[in-house]
Amino acid sequence: MHKKSPSKIWRKFKSRYLLIGSKSKKTDKAYYPPVFVEPENSNTEFEAYRFENEAKLITWSEVNAPPAGFEDMKPYIVGILEFKNGERITTQIVDVDYNKLQKGDVFIPTFRKYFEDGKDGIIHYGLKWTKV
Repeated sequence: MHKKSPSKIWRKFKSRYLLIGSKSKKTDKAYYPPVFVEPENSNTEFEAYRFENEAKLITWSEVNAPPAGFEDMKPYIVGILEFKNGERITTQIVDVDYNKLQKGDVFIPTFRKYFEDGKDGIIHYGLKWTKV
């Protein structure tokens, strides 16, 4: 049901389209996607935080057995990217040959289709990452 709710999708626009996360006012730790309670200490004081538009590749893997709904994308690459401040995200990597990836490659976000809710459902978009 949640996949077909436009209001739940609209609430995620800032984080999905602009790399807006949350930053703890107590610990100064940044989170993406945004969180509302810090897992380590139950802190609830956060401010909006915009992540950088460039990150380096730490590790990656090719997905050949995707979850339901993503079969048409296989194989695809998932990687862990690190921003200059040390924060990391797990994301899909696009427009690159898996065998040509190297640790330290620089990536930038690109706007892409995530998935759609059936033939007549909502089309979900967001950021995937491509090599510079």
